[in-house]
Amino acid sequence: MRLLSWIVSAALSAYACHLAVQHATPIDAALPAIAVAVTVLAAVSYPSVMLAVPLLILAEIAIPDEGLRLALFGVVVGAGAVVALVRVGGGSHRSHSSHTSHSSHGTNGTYGTNGTYGTHFAALALTITLITLLRWIPFAGMRRTPEVLLLALCLGIVLVLGRTPFAVAVAVGTALFTPAIPRSTLWLPVSVLFVVALARFFGMPRLRLTWPSAVTIAFVTLFFPWSGIVARAFPYFLKPAPVVGERHTVGYALAANRTAEIEVPEHAKAIIVSGANVAGFKRGKLLGRIEPGGIDVRIGDAADWGYLRREAFHGSRNPLPRDPVGKIRGYGYGAWVDGAGRIALPENTRVIRVTGDPALPPGSSLQVEAFELTPR
Repeated sequence: MRLLSWIVSAALSAYACHLAVQHATPIDAALPAIAVAVTVLAAVSYPSVMLAVPLLILAEIAIPDEGLRLALFGVVVGAGAVVALVRVGGGSHRSHSSHTSHSSHGTNGTYGTNGTYGTHFAALALTITLITLLRWIPFAGMRRTPEVLLLALCLGIVLVLGRTPFAVAVAVGTALFTPAIPRSTLWLPVSVLFVVALARFFGMPRLRLTWPSAVTIAFVTLFFPWSGIVARAFPYFLKPAPVVGERHTVGYALAANRTAEIEVPEHAKAIIVSGANVAGFKRGKLLGRIEPGGIDVRIGDAADWGYLRREAFHGSRNPLPRDPVGKIRGYGYGAWVDGAGRIALPENTRVIRVTGDPALPPGSSLQVEAFELTPR
């Protein structure tokens, strides 16, 4: 009956969220599935976590600003995930230390806090829920076969590590950082599973590390509406939010030895540049030069415009630009930031000359995207 009550709760929550959807992003469209995920978090921890569902509905209805609304979704779901993980950690400890008391605690097993059934189910259910939130949205872009294989490998990691909070964090982190495009990238979860199995074989204890694991889960879940950026450009979220002024579009693509003289608009303080077909270049590789001032533009000042797209990332060697001003594009695991970087211009410059580096290979170019203007 308890399981049936949770199924009914999930169905009603999903239906309520379906009726509440007002916005067109894939995250908003997935609100019913997010409500089901919240129900799972409540089922393996505290029923009061279900308060997250009306909070999600309220945010959907009351907050028109997309960034703020999706960020609030992350806060609400992240808080539920942390509560569930901490509760699972407490249950794992008690279950590990008191196997003989299963019959006296089994009534709470469904919540994942006591008893063998509860601790087994809770860690696995939590892992499935978090991986679904972080990787399967938007659902239209999900590739079923590699995703199911990845999920199976991550559940194996949880089982080998003893269904602790640390096990969940390792499995979720492994899933997050595995592109699974191409399928050869599945070597990462296979390697992690092999290493943890070997470590356990040689006597590594069951590590709980509840609070460090909770902090990790909180961070990645907080940004689940843009989880692809967390996975492929983690330092982006460690930098201050870029403040980008008005842009004066230029739109030059300079191949090797190609030069453009560009008049600098009034109030311009910086130039925004990126690369094209340079994703395989490593940090420090020269893309071109700006005169006056002899300013070298290198990988690290800018990156390939699309290097963080999921399908391109496996072959990319570019780092995140030092001063990134790329726009966030897409949602969920399909989210990415273009590789634009900001380069300051010498004061009182009226005309600049930008030249593509002579060593650029055919098909590659330095892209001069825009000037950034100071507020008037």
